[in-house]
Amino acid sequence: MLIWEKFRKNIIDNKLVVSGDKVLLAVSGGADSMVMASLFSMLTKVLNIEVIVVNFNHNLRKESVKEAKIVQKFISSLGMECILKNLNTKEYAQKNDISVETAGRQLRYSGLEEIAKKYKCNKIATAHNMNDNAETVIMWLLRGTGTEGLTGIPMVRKIDNGLTVIRPLLPITRTLIDDYAKKTKIKFCTDKTNFKKDYTRNKIRLTLIPQLKKINPSVIEHIYNLSCIVKNETDYFRNKVNFFISKNVKFSKNKIVLNLRSFYKQDNILRYKILKEILPDKKRTVQLNNLFTWLKDKESKKYILSKNWIAKKYRQNLYFDFIN
Repeated sequence: MLIWEKFRKNIIDNKLVVSGDKVLLAVSGGADSMVMASLFSMLTKVLNIEVIVVNFNHNLRKESVKEAKIVQKFISSLGMECILKNLNTKEYAQKNDISVETAGRQLRYSGLEEIAKKYKCNKIATAHNMNDNAETVIMWLLRGTGTEGLTGIPMVRKIDNGLTVIRPLLPITRTLIDDYAKKTKIKFCTDKTNFKKDYTRNKIRLTLIPQLKKINPSVIEHIYNLSCIVKNETDYFRNKVNFFISKNVKFSKNKIVLNLRSFYKQDNILRYKILKEILPDKKRTVQLNNLFTWLKDKESKKYILSKNWIAKKYRQNLYFDFIN
């Protein structure tokens, strides 16, 4: 079974789950998350782990109550505990002046953390797959991104208090997931809003990716491979940047001081990444480029970074001062 082997290999190779873990699965009822639940039920027979499931009802569609029951029935058939949680998504969106999509995401993750802590889980698993990763990379490209945006969706994301979010389906395509669901006759739910072109991600999934696949059928896999390469390079540079900062940058409540003599000894790409990391405000590409240009100007000693911060060059240091 190809999907099981890929799933199991990813879990073991990247140590996403180890013996003794207690994992909280986010299961929406879609094919991705229902298949993930099925694979985790198999994993419990291989590893000494405990698994519980949560399903969130965002109260945005009439079908949500029915879908929650489908999830609960399926999870029960796997012999796992299923928690159902209601979210007041529209109310939260209006209260915080954000989109319904953003509200749903924020509520989901805060809910996952809350439940994980309550049930003493140390891992949270979401069902993001290789297609989701491609959509994310393309979305960042369209919005304008540095190399960080090309890393896509992280396989592992550590949260405070000993919690870790894992994405064990990330190296698996949606086609493989759908095939497994059909072969094993897993009943899953289809969110009709996924077919509306109201959101950027949906437009990418429904319009752009099918066109890219006509040019190269393996585009999803190629984007994933690119993400992995860029992530490794990004991690390498992040380690070098963090080491430099630990030796040459001082932080206080209202001031940041950078040693310019050491800074100018670095390669240009490292200088850029160092500045991006330590900037207290306005980390957009245009702002960074303007700051670089200003640093080369020997006559100008001050640069207004934002309404709250000002940059100053004095002797061998660059200062970022908070403006009261």
